[in-house]
Amino acid sequence: MLKTYEYVMYELRSYASPKAKLTQMIKKGEIIRIARGVYADSPSDPRLPVAGMLCWPSYVSFETALAWHGMIGERVFAVKSVGYNLKKEKLFDTPFGRYSFHYLPEEIFSSALMPAEEQGHGFRLATAEKALLDTLYKIRGIRTREAITVLVTEDLRLDLDRLSSLDWEAMELLAPYYHSTTIKTFMRYREEL
Repeated sequence: MLKTYEYVMYELRSYASPKAKLTQMIKKGEIIRIARGVYADSPSDPRLPVAGMLCWPSYVSFETALAWHGMIGERVFAVKSVGYNLKKEKLFDTPFGRYSFHYLPEEIFSSALMPAEEQGHGFRLATAEKALLDTLYKIRGIRTREAITVLVTEDLRLDLDRLSSLDWEAMELLAPYYHSTTIKTFMRYREEL
C-alpha cells in the first residue's frame, strides 16, 4: 500500500517516538521509502499513482500514458508526467524507478484528463489523444511528411490501427493550444500515415 508521511505517522502514533520507529522500519526493510514523504509496504505496490504523490498537481502522460492506452507495444520503464506550472524538468530516481515531470503550457494542463486506477490507487492520466499531443509537443522541428512518418512509425512505433481510432475532433480542438510545429505537421499529414 502506498502511504504519505502523515499516514505513516498516524499509523505509528502509539509509539513514544513515531519518527524513530519509522527509521527502524526502513532499516529493517519493513517499509520502503520511495521519496521524501512517500512510502510503500512492498516493491509490488503500484508505480503510476506514485507520480501524483511526488509532484502535485500532475498527471501521467507521454510514452507512459501511450503504453497504458495500448498505443505503443514497448514496455516503458520511466514514468513521465506533466507537472503544473513547472519552470524546469523535475527528476526523481526512486526504488520504484525514475519519475520525470515536464512543463506544458498552462492553458492545456487540465484538458482531456481521465481518472485511472492501479491496484486500488487512483491517479490522473492523459487520454490517448492528449498523451500523443503531449509527446509530440516535446519533439521539436518536425516539418515534413517524411519526417512525421518516420517519427510516428519508427521512433515512437505507434500502433497505426489504434492511431486511426483516436478522437480526431478532440485532437483538432487541443492542437492549437500547444503552438507546436511538430503537432501542426502531424495534424496536416495524419491521413497519410
